[in-house]
Amino acid sequence: MKTGFCIKTIKYQLRCSHAEWFVSTEGYYRDVLNFYYHLLLHRKELWNLNTFQMQRELECLTIEGRDGRKPVYPLPFSKVPLYFRRSAINKAIGCLKSHLGLSRSADKTEEYDSLLPETIDASLTYFKGMYREFTDTGITLKVWDGSSWHWMECRLKGIPFPANAMVLSPSVVPGSKICWLHVPVKQETTDARNAKERMKSGDNICSVQFTNTDIFAMCCVMDGNGKQLAVRTCRGGDAYRHQCRRLLDKIEFSRQYTDKDNVEQPNKKYYIHLKNLSEYYAHKVSREIVDFGVENKVKVIVLPLYHADFSRMVQYRTGNFTPLHLSSRIRTYLKYKAWEAGMIVLEHSADHTSSRCAICGGTVKKQGSQYLCENGHQGSRFLNSARNLGRKCQEDFRKKRGCSD
Repeated sequence: MKTGFCIKTIKYQLRCSHAEWFVSTEGYYRDVLNFYYHLLLHRKELWNLNTFQMQRELECLTIEGRDGRKPVYPLPFSKVPLYFRRSAINKAIGCLKSHLGLSRSADKTEEYDSLLPETIDASLTYFKGMYREFTDTGITLKVWDGSSWHWMECRLKGIPFPANAMVLSPSVVPGSKICWLHVPVKQETTDARNAKERMKSGDNICSVQFTNTDIFAMCCVMDGNGKQLAVRTCRGGDAYRHQCRRLLDKIEFSRQYTDKDNVEQPNKKYYIHLKNLSEYYAHKVSREIVDFGVENKVKVIVLPLYHADFSRMVQYRTGNFTPLHLSSRIRTYLKYKAWEAGMIVLEHSADHTSSRCAICGGTVKKQGSQYLCENGHQGSRFLNSARNLGRKCQEDFRKKRGCSD
């Protein structure tokens, strides 16, 4: 079986004696970064080179050679460490290539603004040589205090590194009160087959139907022949809606006292609480779906796909901070978590999945959270939609993509 890899970022709280030095280091990093970025914009002949070639050319243009070669564009900064400079160069190259890739994309559906940004505001990525003694409980970082470089010991608070994972270059993100260390980790996945190969081998699938009730997601596991094997309801929608409503009421009540305050964003702590609450439930539900899939040996997760206009209309009617509105964030988290667990996420058209019976194919009528079929069948309409979605996806692969046995 083919294997692949996944990269996810883990956030750690960074505790140190001089948090203000991170601000100085980031400011210095952005100065060096934007110097190389503007040089890249000026030297368009470098744009077609690969990343390594571009890095070498930029260093030759800005750094004095060992043979006494004078740089064409001398670096207007002193005391710039080697790996600090190379981190800035790679970030500038990555930003330029990303923008050029978007502007040249052949499948874009709307007009893209081809103007390149004038500056880049990026967090400092630490290459090897800029950090040492790196564990999941601490790290020693090289920082700039405004006049000189220092090695500063920092403590980390967060989860342990995953077993057998490769730790990549971390980034420091200073906050208003807390500094964060974002650590990418690379892990091997057990199954890297594409969707067609999985469907052809008859692997189990899990179809998911999102709702705007206490049930965040209705999950239905089926085998390769469309037979239902297991069902799971991911609950908590009412609790999420209630907690968000309480915070929104507090914001509304405090506006009479804060609207005239001379602050950038009144009630900021409440909005941060809302953001954290949404992230918590999105992670919780997506993890529950993935664990349910692992438990039932699922290899494909199928999510409903709606027309853009219909999705916008439904999101508008349900409002912000509702279970259905959170489904877009759940989808985002579900994709990388599923791939890490050896599963792949598909989005399939949900047309007619809620209007016909999954048992006999007859027309159904909705009665709250239940459905009633014209032939007498009845049950949860969310489970009925999930069944139809999964079988529709399997049928599509059999007919159109040659996945029949």
